[in-house]
Amino acid sequence: MEENKEYVQDELYGERLLINLKADPRELQSNIRAARAILHSFVDITIMINAHTMSFGHKNPEYTIDGQLGDRKGIMGEKGVTAGFKAAKKQGCKIVVIDLDEHILQVRSFELSKYISRRKADFVSGMIAACYVVFNGEAVVVNASVQTRREIESVIKELKP
Repeated sequence: MEENKEYVQDELYGERLLINLKADPRELQSNIRAARAILHSFVDITIMINAHTMSFGHKNPEYTIDGQLGDRKGIMGEKGVTAGFKAAKKQGCKIVVIDLDEHILQVRSFELSKYISRRKADFVSGMIAACYVVFNGEAVVVNASVQTRREIESVIKELKP
């Protein structure tokens, strides 16, 4: 593989996690931490942390996960899921990364699954392909078009410390 001068390889995950030299420095540590949680939990995924740009007043998506744009949403509470999904769709993302490690001390899987399953139309329409939930250095993936709220809740429960 030819060395790409715009990206550096992560010291833990190597070429599975490429970090753009122009990535947003204010969010870089959080983006790396959440990306590493996903890579730790899913061995067949690759992630790129994208260059930071502002266009049309929207921040660009932080990640390219297996070739699809994704953004990390460090929500303050379960209700933040709704705003996170709306913002990710405006940014053209196919993947939403719900980062609970940023501000949340415990996972309330019932509440979280309720808000994610309410986004079912986003998944069914194809606007959103996947939602990763990151907590305690681990990650799970959910998809409301093929999972019921109870199935999403049980997947999220796997994140309990």
